[in-house]
Amino acid sequence: MCAVSSFRLHAQDYSKFTMNIGGGISTPLNPTGAYAGMSGNFAAGLGYNINRKNAIIGEFMFSGLPSNLAVIQPVKAPYSSINLYSLTVNYRHQFDRIRGSPFGVYTLFGGGWYHRYTAINKDYVVPPGIACQPVWYWWGYGCDPNGYVYTNTVASKGSSAGGLNGGVGFTIRFADSNLRFFTEARYHYAFTDRIPTTMVPVTFGIRYN
Repeated sequence: MCAVSSFRLHAQDYSKFTMNIGGGISTPLNPTGAYAGMSGNFAAGLGYNINRKNAIIGEFMFSGLPSNLAVIQPVKAPYSSINLYSLTVNYRHQFDRIRGSPFGVYTLFGGGWYHRYTAINKDYVVPPGIACQPVWYWWGYGCDPNGYVYTNTVASKGSSAGGLNGGVGFTIRFADSNLRFFTEARYHYAFTDRIPTTMVPVTFGIRYN
């Protein structure tokens, strides 16, 4: 009887299925930090627990990358939105309970597909004679052979690349359930053309198992 009760308790304490959802603040690092500022992020993942300590997780992430207008002054800046989307596969190693407490810690790393999308006001035209600088590549514009920014309007542009990520997180378990509050910080590096995308999202959310 005691063995059956112990088995049931163990089954309730562990599942092969894991998921997470959350959001927070993203901080760009150089070289991205030279052209973009802080913004919000959203992440959601589904995965499989290999055992109590190891899991494989597929995750979607969205993060804003608002342009730092100061880097292109005194030129009037175009109105735009720049966002980053990613689909990654990650390995997670966790310590579920630290010395029997509800607190846990985990590390994770992985890689996948990153897409940086820029949408610019269709009415905006770059003033003639503007020297080409890296920030204009960030906006999605290009340069002519003479070293000046193209004057034609760029309505939208996307850039996809592979990337890597890694970080650490902490969890707090809700009583004896499989639900946990988590907070994590993760470094992302995408090999985007001309200007790599580098950032650290700090995410808060709810995780199942």
